[in-house]
Amino acid sequence: MCNIVGRNGSGKSNFFAAVRFVLSDAYTNLGREERQALLHEGPGPTTMSAFVEIVFDNSDNRFPTGKEETVVRRTVGLKKDDYSLDKKSSTKNEISSLLESAGFSRSNPYYIVPQGRVTSLTHAKDAERLALLKEVAGTKVYEARREASLKIIDDTERTRAKISEDLKLIEERLGELDSEKDELEKYRTLDRERRCLEYAIYTVEQEDVVEQLDEIDVRRESLVVAVNARQEACGDLERQTMDLEPEIRAAKQALEILRVEHEQLAREAEDHARTRAKVESAIQDLEQDRASGRDSITELRRSVDALSRDVRSRESELATVEGEYARALESETRLREQFEVADQQRKSLLQKQGRSGHFASKAQRDTWLQNEIARLQTSVELHRAQVAATEEEQTELRGRLDEIQTAATAARAKADACAEQISATQAREIGIREERETKSSRRKELWRKQARLETEATDVREELKRAERALGGTVDRATGEGLHALPGIRERLGLSGVHGPLFGLFEVDETYRSCVEAIAGASLFHVVVDSDDTASRIMDELSRRKLGRLTFMPLNRLRPAPATYPAASDAIPMIERLRFNRRYQRAFEQVFGRTIICPSLEVGSGYARSMNLTAVTLEGDKVDRRGELMGGFSSRKGSRLDAARTLVRAQTRAHEAARQEAEIAAEIVALDGEITALHSELQTSAARAVQAANERSAAKQELKQLATSETSAKLMAENAGKAVAALGAQLRGAEHELLALQTELGTPYARSGSFSAAERTQLEQLTVQADTQATELAQLVAARVGLEGRRNVLQNELGLGMRLRLEDAQRQLDQAVADNPDKAIGVRSRDLAKVAATQEQIAQQLATTHREIEDKSREIADLATQLDETRTRLDTETRRAQGDTEQLDKCLAQRNLYLQKKNEYTRNIQDLGVLPEEAFRSFSRVQLPKLAKKLHKTNEKLKTFGHVNKKAFEQFTLFARQREGIQQRKRELDRSAASIEELIEVLDQRKDEAIERTFSQVSRYFGEVFSKLVPAGRGSLVMQRRPGLDQQIQQGGAANDVAMDDDDDDNASASVESYTGVGIRVSFNSTTDEGLQMQQLSGGQKSLVALALIFAIQQCDPAPFYLFDEIDANLDAVHRTAVADMIYELSRGSQFVTTTFRPEMLVHADKFYGVTFENKVSQISTITQGAAVSFIDEVQT
Repeated sequence: MCNIVGRNGSGKSNFFAAVRFVLSDAYTNLGREERQALLHEGPGPTTMSAFVEIVFDNSDNRFPTGKEETVVRRTVGLKKDDYSLDKKSSTKNEISSLLESAGFSRSNPYYIVPQGRVTSLTHAKDAERLALLKEVAGTKVYEARREASLKIIDDTERTRAKISEDLKLIEERLGELDSEKDELEKYRTLDRERRCLEYAIYTVEQEDVVEQLDEIDVRRESLVVAVNARQEACGDLERQTMDLEPEIRAAKQALEILRVEHEQLAREAEDHARTRAKVESAIQDLEQDRASGRDSITELRRSVDALSRDVRSRESELATVEGEYARALESETRLREQFEVADQQRKSLLQKQGRSGHFASKAQRDTWLQNEIARLQTSVELHRAQVAATEEEQTELRGRLDEIQTAATAARAKADACAEQISATQAREIGIREERETKSSRRKELWRKQARLETEATDVREELKRAERALGGTVDRATGEGLHALPGIRERLGLSGVHGPLFGLFEVDETYRSCVEAIAGASLFHVVVDSDDTASRIMDELSRRKLGRLTFMPLNRLRPAPATYPAASDAIPMIERLRFNRRYQRAFEQVFGRTIICPSLEVGSGYARSMNLTAVTLEGDKVDRRGELMGGFSSRKGSRLDAARTLVRAQTRAHEAARQEAEIAAEIVALDGEITALHSELQTSAARAVQAANERSAAKQELKQLATSETSAKLMAENAGKAVAALGAQLRGAEHELLALQTELGTPYARSGSFSAAERTQLEQLTVQADTQATELAQLVAARVGLEGRRNVLQNELGLGMRLRLEDAQRQLDQAVADNPDKAIGVRSRDLAKVAATQEQIAQQLATTHREIEDKSREIADLATQLDETRTRLDTETRRAQGDTEQLDKCLAQRNLYLQKKNEYTRNIQDLGVLPEEAFRSFSRVQLPKLAKKLHKTNEKLKTFGHVNKKAFEQFTLFARQREGIQQRKRELDRSAASIEELIEVLDQRKDEAIERTFSQVSRYFGEVFSKLVPAGRGSLVMQRRPGLDQQIQQGGAANDVAMDDDDDDNASASVESYTGVGIRVSFNSTTDEGLQMQQLSGGQKSLVALALIFAIQQCDPAPFYLFDEIDANLDAVHRTAVADMIYELSRGSQFVTTTFRPEMLVHADKFYGVTFENKVSQISTITQGAAVSFIDEVQT
């Protein structure tokens, strides 16, 4: 239950008007001004349309839409209304039917109660309430059907009157015709005799015509045989001509290709001759250079060999000297160490002897010794540090020497690697050059092939143009242009469903060519596509670009009728002799499906008439149900199928030539790229060789620098070794002196300065040993110095002289060898051999080409001669065939003339109608002149019966039949009228029953509802009748008032026609009083009674929801509460939407809406119950 509150003028009633606009008939048959008023009523631009949309909750499936919600919309415009259901267009009748099925009865408009409806009901008269009751009962349907039935009865009565008049006229005419039948019988006797005579005359003349036709047929057969023989001969000659012409063109094309190839080979031969001359000249120059450079290479080799021997000798001597020097140095060092030890011991003993007299006491000596020991210890530490530093320096020098040697090894390896790389690069360059020459030769061969293909492509394009012109001669210009443009359109639009013209989709043996072409006709050029959409796109493109016209056969639209073929050997279905892809079955059935091949027109004519097929002979003569159509002499030059086949072959050759040209062009481009890549690789290889030579030169230069550095490092390492040895000797002497002082420090002090026996013995031994070792050491030093000097000399000679000279000599030799023409001569000789082989090959090709050119020229001459002879014979045979054909045409013209006569006689005989038996016996042997004379006499007699109605019998029969038909029609109309009157009685009875049933229900519900609204009172409805028509007048009531409650069944049989109105009797304070009538009630009581009647009507025909607009305006608080309780009770089964200015309606409401009017626009919003109550209180105050 929903309640809407708002001030007057805020637009509450517009809500109800909008719902009525969609659901009821309140806004039907609107004029333009009324529509304009609905659309716009204020300033501003004119609105063209507006709509109202109602959304129904369909969770209970009240609407048979299968959705949770049902949306109904009505759109009003300036001219018409539009309806939609669930966003889909619908009609008003469909919407009305849907609403009827959901419970919105058109006969019960009280589910919407606008303002004033209650008031109008309170002031309604009894007759108006009776009309309302009839409307609720649905009597409009019965009345509409009754009016239609009455209209049919009126039409039937008019028809019956017209039939009676017609019967009267027919009876009069039948009487007149009966008197004319005797005279007509005499006329018919003479007419039968006339028709028998005419039949005899026509039969004789027809037999003469048949004899003439037989003679003509015999002559025609002989001419047909002759013409067929001539045509076959012409066909053979035409085939020979057509075969010879392509052969001649192909031979000329091959000759042209051979000439082009011959010219190319000649140019290549000239190029190779020039190349060979250049190579031979270069080889001669290189031979001269080789003679002069050979002596210098020999001299350089001898110099290199001598220097190599000297270097090896010096290196061997240097190795020996270095070994001896190392051994001498080792012996010298070892002896020097022994000598220094012995000499230091000797010096220590002598120093000890000399110090013994210098000190006064042992303590003084010990003090001096300690000082000397400390000094010597310091000196020993200093010497040790110097030895360690010198050894470290020596180690660093040796490490540097190792690094120099390692670097020298790496530089030498790099130089060798560069030399190997140079050799490999040179070998690779030779291979690259050979590969480049091979690919260049292949490219030249492809160039020749490309030129040959270009010539062939030119000829193929010319052949294609000829084929297109030939095909264009067999079709109209527009179709030819369309076929020519079709491939481009298919490629441009990317259409995969274009299968092509029909002629390109099948193959047929030559035997059936003529008959297939005769049947197909222009259909050969129909284009087969997959769908009509593809055809439409192509037609649009043709029309837009003005590229001609085509006829299409969309496979999705073709529905060929099935054909039944005769099961006989003399009838072959044409479609079985065609070879095609079964995906195009419909297209071929459309064109050839109803065609059979027969041996003759006579056989085909029978099948054509009996089975509704088209029969055709092998010669192309065809016949169908409409008659026969014979051909004549047909030249193959005008054959559409041959032209189409020629075009297909030319297109295939053109495509193949284009494909081969593209392949060769692609291969040439690929070879160009490969040759360019090889040329780049050759340049890269040369650059690498130069780089390797530069790196080799840098490595050799580095080797020279490393050799100098190695010599310097060795010298520095040797000097460091000598320094280490010297410092070691000094260290050992200091250590021995320190040891002697330390030993002396522990001995007793003796001032005498004499040695002990052991010391003297030791001194003597040391002196002898030192002298001996000094002498040996001097010898070793002298030998070592000599070896060192020799080593230095050898090293200087090798490092600064001999090796440099050897390297210079070797470099000069390498350069001389590199510049030696022998290698270049070998390369040039190989080039010369290749050029010579190529020249020989080209010479052979030239000779072969020359022979082929001569052979091809002779072949062309022979073919031309043969073609001329064939053409001459073809012209002769053609003239003869034309002559025979002219005679055959004349014969056929005569035959057609006699056939016309025969058909005319046959029609005349047929026009005579059914003849008596005497017509076949009486005049069968009478001659034609006698028959003509007798016919003339009979016609003269018939002229005396000119006034006789010759159709009296037919007219009498016709009128008799018409009389019978009209009488039958009259009986049918009588039965129909009786049925309609019976229907009217049934409708009247059902209408009465519906009114009585509705009154009974409304009366019962009215009493129940009034009892709920006024518990202390009672109310009832009273049916008003005409006075004097009802004898069952209740005691205590008015003479014309009868109350009909559920318990009153006595009045059920009373006629509804006696009802004049519905009265109301109510009592507000007693359940037993008779009550008061409506005129006796106050305004509030009348409103309450009207509401009770509305609720009673609604309970008779419940609706899904109800709209009440201020129905409680005239009620007091008690009755408003009762009405609110009643609505609350009824809302359990239906939805109620009410507007009110009273608080009683708000007590049981579930939803509250407030309507406001701002800026000339009504707005609605959801509010709370408290806000609604506050608004009502504010309005009342």
